[in-house]
Amino acid sequence: MKIPQSKIDEISASLDIVDVISAYTPLRKAGRSFMGRCPFHEEKTPSFSVSQEKGVYHCFGCGKSGNMFTFIMDTENVTFFDAVKMLADKANITIEFENEPYDPDRNKIELYYDINRRAGKYFYDKLMSREGAYAKEYLNERGLKDDTIIKFGLGYSLREKDALYREFENDFTLEDLQAAGLVLAIGAGEIRDRFRGRLMFPIFNESGKVVGFGGRRMYDESTEEAKYVNSPETKIYNKSKTLYGLNFAKQSIKQKGYAILVEGYMDLISLYQNGIENVVASSGTSLTQLHTKILSRYTKEVVVVYDADLAGQNASRRAIELLVENDLNVSVLELPFGDDPDTYIQKNGLDGFEHLLNKRLSIIDYIAERYDAEGKMNSPEGKTEFVREIIGLIAKMRDAIKRDFYIKGIAEKFSVYESIIRKELDSVLKLKSRGLTREVSRETPQEKPKERTYKFSAVELVLIRLLVDSDDKTRERLMNELELDLIQNDTVKKIVNYIMMNIDSPEKLALNQLFNEFQDEEGKSIIGKSLLDENYVMQGGRNRNYMNEANQVLGQLKLTHIRNTIKEIEAKIKSIDSNSPEVLEMLNTQQ
Repeated sequence: MKIPQSKIDEISASLDIVDVISAYTPLRKAGRSFMGRCPFHEEKTPSFSVSQEKGVYHCFGCGKSGNMFTFIMDTENVTFFDAVKMLADKANITIEFENEPYDPDRNKIELYYDINRRAGKYFYDKLMSREGAYAKEYLNERGLKDDTIIKFGLGYSLREKDALYREFENDFTLEDLQAAGLVLAIGAGEIRDRFRGRLMFPIFNESGKVVGFGGRRMYDESTEEAKYVNSPETKIYNKSKTLYGLNFAKQSIKQKGYAILVEGYMDLISLYQNGIENVVASSGTSLTQLHTKILSRYTKEVVVVYDADLAGQNASRRAIELLVENDLNVSVLELPFGDDPDTYIQKNGLDGFEHLLNKRLSIIDYIAERYDAEGKMNSPEGKTEFVREIIGLIAKMRDAIKRDFYIKGIAEKFSVYESIIRKELDSVLKLKSRGLTREVSRETPQEKPKERTYKFSAVELVLIRLLVDSDDKTRERLMNELELDLIQNDTVKKIVNYIMMNIDSPEKLALNQLFNEFQDEEGKSIIGKSLLDENYVMQGGRNRNYMNEANQVLGQLKLTHIRNTIKEIEAKIKSIDSNSPEVLEMLNTQQ
């Protein structure tokens, strides 16, 4: 089935791209555009530009570009079909379908969803069979009820090396099972299941589709195997963007006004079973900035509940920094040493957990307790280290008013002059503004992703912009005078050709068609950069002379083509006999 272009256009006309994107990352007006921090990579300085007028976005940090449909595809990790349906629901528009040709890319994504869905059912069936009795008994001993097992789709993978592959080999190709993350080709024709002899936890995306799995080892005789194995990243599973349990928790988070963050699958499931439903966990990885950005769409308050051991305490400190940096209000529920959320609620029940929840600590008090437990609060040096760590956290806060309250709180509680704290904070902020850091926190610096670069000329981007964003006379001149062979970049050539073939569409709808047609990263990046990067706008602003720009573009393209032709001829001359007939013919051509 295909969604008619008229419906896509209707959805686009009914929604504001700024409203759509603002639900995922805060945007602020900046001239004719809106700016914010990119939801697709970790950054501190906003480089994500959204044009309300054109209905497009472009990140100058990582190069991501698109319209509202591609934005939903990338943030929700769904197909174009699903993205349109989600936005149609938001716009209260009913979708009608028509037949469409086979789309291999979209059908592959749907195939991977289907493979994972069927794998989830396969694992569940094995858990409930005689072969999974040991794993089922383990879950019951851990206090999980059958209703909970069903809700979270828990399962069991057989110990045989290729049990799942043999079950699925008649329905799916080896390549597709590998791409879905379920099967490994070891070499010499040997095929193995990724998960063998493990308790299986399906990982769902926000829409409730199975995108991957986590597997806990059930047998200890093979000490070489890791206790936990997780699905690799695939076309439908991005670990740094997937919060385990969010599909179950999002409504409760909105209702209660805060989220509880835990580390493990069992921690989350035990809390959920006992009535704590506003709980999420990172998925097979440490907490990332993208996780915190996703959380911020549902709440501004997060309670961190990690294991009460040294590793859990260190992980809590790292999580606090990331959450604070993304403008979330953070507190910490401190468990008795040696406990984790699962064991604590099993022993103390909902009342015991809620008692601790009501006594949760502010980030200042939590970190102070950690320093005190380490014996560091008894010396001036230890207290100085503590205050500097807190100042490092305050420097990550975007809200100046919140910063001020924290400064006053530290000064009063720890008998430090406000002026000294402010002076130290100013120094940290100055270093931060210059891209430098001071050792005031325990954060591990992360390398900023570089914008993916593609080989194209500036004049080619100006050409795209003129075809989309100029007047009818200029477009007509370009269409009459332009020869596609003058364009060096193949993707630019395809984009220009598509625009010229669809030039009669109104501007905003043409842009939607453009992004929907070119969904590869290079195509989207080129389109977004040409429309939103002011470096590719010739002088004059709103009153610029489009026809003059078109003449310059045509002239520059022809000149570049001639220069490249000359270079090719000169290169050939160097490689062959100068007296040959071929050289004489090329020299005549050059003249």
